Amino acid sequence: MKNLLIVAGACAFLVACSSPKANTEAEEAVEVEEVADAASEYVVNGAESTLAWKGSKVTGDFHTGTANISMGKLSIENNAVVGGEFVIDMASISVSDEGMDDESKGKLAGHLTSPDFFDVETNKTASFEVGSGTADSLTGNLTMKGVTKAITIPYTMTAEENNASFSSSFSIDRTQWGVEYGSSSLINGLGDKAINDVIEFDVTRAASK
Repeated sequence: MKNLLIVAGACAFLVACSSPKANTEAEEAVEVEEVADAASEYVVNGAESTLAWKGSKVTGDFHTGTANISMGKLSIENNAVVGGEFVIDMASISVSDEGMDDESKGKLAGHLTSPDFFDVETNKTASFEVGSGTADSLTGNLTMKGVTKAITIPYTMTAEENNASFSSSFSIDRTQWGVEYGSSSLINGLGDKAINDVIEFDVTRAASK
């Protein structure tokens, strides 16, 4: 089956910055069909794959970090991704801000995994199930914090006989997945404590047969 492509993972949420990536619109979940037998399947190497996030307050201050890809697959046919299965371990959310001490990083990561944001105790993973793909874009269902929405993301991919690499950069509106804490659009009176709704992601995946 065309299965999960995480994205997203989910992962963090405060985003924005000086030149934010184009925001992907959330739509109703799409139907997922089986991948043709002719497609080649590659297994994602989580240790060599990364999901980086970036988020910010309305003041322009930002945070960065990563989350681990715990499992995944790529189905490739005619030099295009036609399916995939990718899952993010939400408990692995970490903070990588330069100039922030380890204690502060730990506190921020703990807040991100709390019910205020991703409620990781209840929602241990995030995933993206591929519904359709072209040579440069994928449409599928992103599930995060128990909410499933369809998005379309750009990607680049290189496939050889036994190895494949995949990368994608995109952003989402976190409030569409119920991550509303500190939202600059939903809560009035937050002032410079307001957090931008957009989350920015850079995803790279290494896979092999």
